[in-house]
Amino acid sequence: MSAFAAPSSRSPFARPSRIAAAIMSALLAAGCVANPAEPLTEDRVSSSTWLVMTDDGIGPVKSGTPYQETIMAQVAPGVEIRSIQTANETRTEWTHAAFMGEVQAVQFFKGPGNTVAEMHGVAQHLAGPNGERIGMSMAQARVTRRDCREGTDLWLGMAVCKARGAPHISLVFAIPQYAGPFDSLASAEDLQRAELQRIVWHAKP
Repeated sequence: MSAFAAPSSRSPFARPSRIAAAIMSALLAAGCVANPAEPLTEDRVSSSTWLVMTDDGIGPVKSGTPYQETIMAQVAPGVEIRSIQTANETRTEWTHAAFMGEVQAVQFFKGPGNTVAEMHGVAQHLAGPNGERIGMSMAQARVTRRDCREGTDLWLGMAVCKARGAPHISLVFAIPQYAGPFDSLASAEDLQRAELQRIVWHAKP
């Protein structure tokens, strides 16, 4: 998609962009991704931290950890592993998530050798490596436009940003009711409205 100019309402390339955005919106609505109504203010940031994601992983789940429910359940005490349907940047698939009560906290994606390749933090009670929380603005998460790239495929129109000091973690921001363009990273003005949707850990190669 990035090879083409910004789609117009009559462009033959407009439909895939809108379909991708619609798919992601449906996943948000279904609860696959936390989708707060507005960016968090300091008094609304949860003081309850159930999980912390670092560049090494979450708790005992790290690079090379087998993709097994009993092992993934060790990510935190009291976790229940359930099957879910969700999306990473390139595809929608059935996978597993860690629930704490009825709160979906972490999504797991399988990689080579039946190991955990990605973990997506999707609950406000999970803190990123610098204290990032779902729902924060880019300013609150202390990232800028130059730290980000445009999302592709199912993350079209989103900003995928580097977490400070954590090369294996990405921060995925969505702009509410964003209308494009979809062939480049959103403007600095639009990104001021962006909200953190996912904190994504990638296993070390």
